[in-house]
Amino acid sequence: MPSSGTAAPAIQPYLTGFQTIKRDAEALIHSAEDDVLNTAPAPDAWSAIQCLDHLNTAGWLLLARMERRINDAKENGPFGAGPFRYGFVSRIMIRLMQPSSRLSIPAPPSYEPDARSTLDPHAVTTEFLQLQDDFIACCQRSEGLDLRNVRVASPALPILSISLGAWYEATIAHEQRHLKQARDAVERVRMGDAP
Repeated sequence: MPSSGTAAPAIQPYLTGFQTIKRDAEALIHSAEDDVLNTAPAPDAWSAIQCLDHLNTAGWLLLARMERRINDAKENGPFGAGPFRYGFVSRIMIRLMQPSSRLSIPAPPSYEPDARSTLDPHAVTTEFLQLQDDFIACCQRSEGLDLRNVRVASPALPILSISLGAWYEATIAHEQRHLKQARDAVERVRMGDAP
């Protein structure tokens, strides 16, 4: 895993966030058998593996846009040292993604996980852990940029463009939310709640 080393204060919380998510995911993966991870606790619910598959799809689409913007900003700016305060829309986006948010936003069709029967738990979990390493590397590359004024358009809704730093926060919150959903799914399956 990439190390946070002596990262600037502006990116340190994001590095820590993605590192913590990776550790939490590893703990979940090692605590349950493949069939438990890939069993849905209810007919209309996602399995733990489907939660991770959804995060993989959303994560790679966003990461590609982030990397393009970072490459451009490294050459042309804007640069800044922080601390950064994000605008109203960015803050709303972060709040909506929090595990504590009561608002459930349906995943866009292109972000829906694949059918459980098509998913290989080992491949999905390996991909998710790699995604966290790539997010960590992305954060490290953005050190020194103005994380408020480098903006990235949403892959799901291109007219929505928010700050790069806010995307880091929203992504961490989104991953935390679905990791909680995945843990809950495993617990319900173990308790015999699955259909």
